[in-house]
Amino acid sequence: MKRTSLMIVILGFFGVGTLLFDPGQAQRPGSQTSGVTGRQVASPRLALEKTVPTQQRINRYFHGDIVPKLKNCWSGVQGKGKIELRYTYTNSGGRWVLDRVEGGTSTLPRGQEAVALKCMQDATRGTSFSMDSGESSQSTFEVNWTWPVPFPTNADKLTSTMFAARLNNSGGGGTGGCDGQGTKAKCYNCSKDGHACETVCVGYKTCAVSYPGALCGASGSCASGGPFGVSGGLIMY
Repeated sequence: MKRTSLMIVILGFFGVGTLLFDPGQAQRPGSQTSGVTGRQVASPRLALEKTVPTQQRINRYFHGDIVPKLKNCWSGVQGKGKIELRYTYTNSGGRWVLDRVEGGTSTLPRGQEAVALKCMQDATRGTSFSMDSGESSQSTFEVNWTWPVPFPTNADKLTSTMFAARLNNSGGGGTGGCDGQGTKAKCYNCSKDGHACETVCVGYKTCAVSYPGALCGASGSCASGGPFGVSGGLIMY
């Protein structure tokens, strides 16, 4: 009887040890788990159908609030080319309020990037745009927009076409980029199976998979595009 009891105690000890130290049961750093079941939960996948409507919503803001104040200054930017500008907005009571504008890649003559950036900073100061209901849980919205210098002569026609456009590709931009003019996708989304990150025109600012087989985690609203086109729309000047 004593020998049997001792074996039970020993087996019980190793059984507890297995539960405590099984690496398959340990929570990996950065993994997202449910407090009830311990099951991993992936960040919500942004629907592809949001791509063009989001780009158009941002462009309504740019064309309605920014372009009228920007035109005179923009016409003073020398040379011809494009400049990518990065806008950061913060969540403020149901609207995205501008925090800062920063310069990115440019094909403008040297020194004109700073002129264009100053024009945009002045035109956007104190502005905001509407928030979609699905974005309310995010604290920031990063907008990566590529602007032509000078504005195209048929800007009004291009603007009308852009607002009438509908999604007709995978949402990653295709050969025409995120605006029909080659703007690269700068945002991310979780893949359909939730185990990888994809580059997209409209999605999240950051995305990561903590370890092989883990579910994707993404955060921060994000959009890439331009003022005269949308994803999948090849518009020639």
